[in-house]
Formats: sequence, C-alpha cells, structure tokens
Amino acid sequence: MKQSNKVKIGYIRVSSLDDRQRLSVEIQTEALSDCDVLFSERQSGSNDNRPELAKAIELAKGLTNQGKQVSLYIYKLDRLTRIMSKLGSLIDELNQHNIKLISLQENIETDSLTGRLLCIVLGYVAEIELDNIRMRTKAGLKKAKENGVTLGNPSLSEKKTKEILDLYQLNSIPVRTIAKRCKVSESSVYKVARNHGISRRNGKISTTKR
Repeated sequence: MKQSNKVKIGYIRVSSLDDRQRLSVEIQTEALSDCDVLFSERQSGSNDNRPELAKAIELAKGLTNQGKQVSLYIYKLDRLTRIMSKLGSLIDELNQHNIKLISLQENIETDSLTGRLLCIVLGYVAEIELDNIRMRTKAGLKKAKENGVTLGNPSLSEKKTKEILDLYQLNSIPVRTIAKRCKVSESSVYKVARNHGISRRNGKISTTKR
C-alpha cells in the first residue's frame, strides 16, 4: 500500500465464476485499478455474510483512526448489496467513521447529502430488481413443471455412472479429482455412490445392503 494521506480501497463482488461473471471481474478490476488495495469475493448480492467486504471496512476504519482520508470504491452500487436495509446500515457505518463510499457507474459519492440520497434511491431500485428476478425464476420453474419438464440436473448416463463408481472405489483418488475427470460436480459423485450403497469410511470402501 502506498504511503499517502489519502487511501483508496476497492471492493469487487461477483455471484459466480461462469464466463459472464469472469468478464465482470475483469471489468471491475480494471475500473478499480487506481485503488491502493483491492478486496474481491464470490457472494450473492443478498448474502449478508461477506468476509472480504468486512475486511475492507475494517481496514478502512483502522486507516481513518490513523488520520488517513479513506474512500471505499465499488464499480456499481449493487456490488455492495441488493438489500436496502443492509445498504442503509453500511452507509451509516461508513459515514460514522468518515469513510467516503464512491460508486463509479452511478457517479455517487456519499460525503454529501445528495450523494447519500441518490445512493438510497438506487438501493431501492436494486432491491426491486432482485425481487423481480426471484418472481421470474419462480414463475419459470412453475411453467416448466406444468409442461412436464424435469427440474434439476439431468440424469447421468449408465457409462458415466459406472466410470464414477469405478474411480470412487479406488480409495486413493480424491472426490474432487473424480468430479473433474468425469466433468460432474462433487455432489454428483457423492450422490451416485450413495445411490449405489457405497461409502468411504476410515480409508476403506464399504457397501451398504439395500
């Protein structure tokens, strides 16, 4: 971190690590490249448990206690949170410690009353958008069920299931490696083994009678 009286702390958040979100990480990282330190994490916008955000705020508080002028930079307001009550409490917390919040996309700075007001208004917009996403998802799932679409992950082929079982019974191969090799999730590996009454216990393979 540069030795300066003014410190810029950046915070990046994505919801997942698919191609679209990876692009989002790159965009956010480039936009916040002038920051002295960056915190990044993969978390849902509705999740209150944000370890990296907590670290960023804690660092900011510590620096302001040392007499530094600290600004917390985000790419867009919804990267901070999509929950209005959480946004309000975060802004209050930052203001109490003289930490300025700056959102680049909306051109918001919370060191003014106008900036804080705009922040709150856009926060409500973000929460409404989140509610709309939930409603569309729920409606889509209901429609799919009415049309006879099987929800959830597609069934594995017999060949793929046999491959997973064969590897799983080689106790020396970690489940993570099996999942990667078979191109499935770790939970799918465990599910296949469980459905066939096979488990790993104390380094040994055991078969449960079904």
